Amino acid sequence: MALSLFGFASIWPYYPATGSGFAFIGLLVALDDVIEYMTPYPTPLDQLWKRVVHSFVRILEV
Repeated sequence: MALSLFGFASIWPYYPATGSGFAFIGLLVALDDVIEYMTPYPTPLDQLWKRVVHSFVRILEV
């Protein structure tokens, strides 16, 4: 949600396309979090974290 507010308030007045992109991505991430915490179903960002990002971070911990 913070990304949405930042994109809307700080970037939008100067670069409308970029600001709206930040706001949209922030809203999608917020929606993903709501679905993740309210249902037992895995969400796309949760799967991305478990399969890609977490594996990469574990490799770097060596």
